[in-house]
Amino acid sequence: MADQKWNSTPAFSSEVTIPKPALSPTSIERKHSVSLSTYSEKSATLAPSKSSRWYHKPKSIVLALLAKYWFLIGLALVIVLAWQFPDVAKKNGYLHAEWSIKWGAVIIIFFISGLSLRTKILAQTVLRVRLHFLIQFINLMVIPGFVFGLVLLFFKMHMPLNSLLLVGVVIAASTPTTVSSNVVMTKNAGGNEASALMNAALGNVLGIFVSPALVSAFQGPLMAATPEEESSAEAGGHVDFISVLQQLGLTVLLPLAAGQIVQWLFTDTVAKIKVKCRLSEVSSIALLTMVWSVFSDAIAAGSFNAVTAVDIVAIAILNAGFYVIFSFLAFFLAYIPSPYPGPSWIQRLRYSRQDTVAVMYCAATKTVAMGVPLINVLYQKGDPGMIGVLSTPLLLYHVEQLILGNLEVELLKRWVNRGKQTDLEMQDEEDMVIASPDTLADHPNIQTVEPIYCSDDPHHVGSSNLTYGLANSTLVQSQLAQSDIMPYDAKNEKLYDKPHDIHKH
Repeated sequence: MADQKWNSTPAFSSEVTIPKPALSPTSIERKHSVSLSTYSEKSATLAPSKSSRWYHKPKSIVLALLAKYWFLIGLALVIVLAWQFPDVAKKNGYLHAEWSIKWGAVIIIFFISGLSLRTKILAQTVLRVRLHFLIQFINLMVIPGFVFGLVLLFFKMHMPLNSLLLVGVVIAASTPTTVSSNVVMTKNAGGNEASALMNAALGNVLGIFVSPALVSAFQGPLMAATPEEESSAEAGGHVDFISVLQQLGLTVLLPLAAGQIVQWLFTDTVAKIKVKCRLSEVSSIALLTMVWSVFSDAIAAGSFNAVTAVDIVAIAILNAGFYVIFSFLAFFLAYIPSPYPGPSWIQRLRYSRQDTVAVMYCAATKTVAMGVPLINVLYQKGDPGMIGVLSTPLLLYHVEQLILGNLEVELLKRWVNRGKQTDLEMQDEEDMVIASPDTLADHPNIQTVEPIYCSDDPHHVGSSNLTYGLANSTLVQSQLAQSDIMPYDAKNEKLYDKPHDIHKH
């Protein structure tokens, strides 16, 4: 009875279970302290004060923003460091950046890229030649050609923009697709991640050969058209194509291949190291050191003295327009919008919505990881400060493609999900249609079968009007095979082991 009394007491679970007559003064103090401490913990956990809630909410928001946009913040930080202390990371400076950064950092970036590329996934999509050709054609042919023609037009019209920046816009357009951000955005939008990964790898390998060739071909007409003789003389040096390929092979292709070999031989170990050591962040930090070095050279040489704020804003607007135009172009060429389903030739050429998302992100994006080393190699014999100005349009484009690409993610994700829902509804209409008596009369070869019963529940009927054609459908057979339902032929009173056996009788 005493136990029942104590168990029925509401405060029993939080109080010391010693009868009152046995309490000593010390026990009373201990009991009082326990109660107070319990109350304090509950009040702190269950009912936090308004001031505490106000403090933690902004803090969590700031931490989330730092985690998401740390690279952009780091980009601003290294530019400020280059502005204030240009002698640290410039050529022949304290860090000897011409070796420690422009060779060491590039090798680290592409070795980690080789470790990150999943070879098995690449092998699954390697035979989709038409899709890969479309992406690379837009990225390495259509975009560079369009931008080159537009910049030539600007020069002919004597647009009041810095000539080196416009040449940098052409160089940015000539670089391949980005290494990682396009894959991440494709995955977040519900697109085909494997196709994006394949084209990120393919584009950067092709870029070693195609990008220097494009810049070399564009350089002569650009320098002839630029109205600024000084800029023409500075940027118009001869590009040694063989030397460029050798240096890109040593700093880009060789580390990329070495990383792939290590990843292939030690797949599980590499996967653990990537997560534990945060190799993607290490690669991004190495890229930030390259930007630091490039801007240190430019500021130390005074190359930005001729660049105004109006020039920077104009290039930023131009880049945003390019990204939007190229994204729509990739969408149109991949999905071919027309009244659904459209002619048969459109249906054969049209890619799925998942593939279209991959085409959009891989075709319209440009890589800083390849672009900045490319500019360093192409103009290594020229003025070191000029490289910073030429790199500025590419850096701006990289920031803008991250912002605009992430804004597209939710819109494309809804579009992909809506397409999946439409496809499911159409499949249900095709596979689950129930034949009407008129249809059976018009098609005497369609035979009806008896209801399908569940072995566990004989009163459950799958369908009372299943037709022979419906029971033969792949969808019904696959659903039966994945369930516990066993087909039952009422006429022959026989239970079949497999769904398709019912049609043998």
